[in-house]
Amino acid sequence: MPKFKSRLSKPEDLKLTEKEPTLLFAIRDLIATGGRNWKKWWDNWRRGITNRAIQKPTNYPAADWKTPKFIELLSAEEQHKLGCRIIEYFPDKDDETVSYLLTGTDRDLIYHITAIGYQKGSNSDSISGKNSKPSLKGFPAIELFFISKPKVGKEAQRLVVGTKIIRCVGFTDDEKIANLKLARLVESADIKKWAAKIKSIFGNTDYCWSKGVNCLSYSGQVARLQGLEGYAYVRNESDGIALFAAMLKIFDAKPDAGGFNYSGKFDKTQFNNKTGSATVLKKTVKLDSKRPVADCYFYSAQLRLPLLKKPIPLVRKNVIVYET
Repeated sequence: MPKFKSRLSKPEDLKLTEKEPTLLFAIRDLIATGGRNWKKWWDNWRRGITNRAIQKPTNYPAADWKTPKFIELLSAEEQHKLGCRIIEYFPDKDDETVSYLLTGTDRDLIYHITAIGYQKGSNSDSISGKNSKPSLKGFPAIELFFISKPKVGKEAQRLVVGTKIIRCVGFTDDEKIANLKLARLVESADIKKWAAKIKSIFGNTDYCWSKGVNCLSYSGQVARLQGLEGYAYVRNESDGIALFAAMLKIFDAKPDAGGFNYSGKFDKTQFNNKTGSATVLKKTVKLDSKRPVADCYFYSAQLRLPLLKKPIPLVRKNVIVYET
């Protein structure tokens, strides 16, 4: 019998020797994948199934297709032990305020994702699940920037930059919205207060975000109401929780303990931190590593108001640079 290269199974798992038939391996992989090729399906789904008619009405209009993305929340080892995958699915990769936690085999995940499409396109009179959480788009946003410290000699490497965003929920720069009492109009005193908080929490402490290959996501109704639904690549769960807690402290808030989801124990070989290279316009360029491991220290913060084209500088290191 020809050898079958298994994605999940190992001889010791089934107590078989390498000389024994591998049919059981194939059966086990068939159960795990449901007979579906996830990679090829996802590549087509992500592009929007380009060969279908644009004018044809569907639950996902081709002309308005939003590129989706997903985050793997289990390592290969954890998937092997549980016999399933857990992912966080974003129908629109540019809008992290809308996501779904999905689990199952490859076949199950494909079913769940397409079912979300059916739900979005339904004309039912029932209340849509999309409206069960408030949208964060349009709220002022504070951007925090972190950067690794340069190294020399044999340890020299490209600088690693990290960015985190928290929305100023309940505030607006639009007078029309403020006059309707839907949110408070942002004032200079508010910005000064936020800048002082950022300086105290991040600037004065030379705050370090220890970036790693593991993923900690923070989501749910509370997270969204706090303006901080998203994820961060960290080395361990406690460091990630501390990062989200520090950001929420700007608004004197605390994280919801039940809103965290941590995926750790990734294989060291899964994310190779050695940068590769590629040829672009006949020139060799270095590629950034995937999920680089680096200590990124707080560098600056700025405020983005929807009606302003340029961001407002708030803090640089431990100095408030905001000017009224």
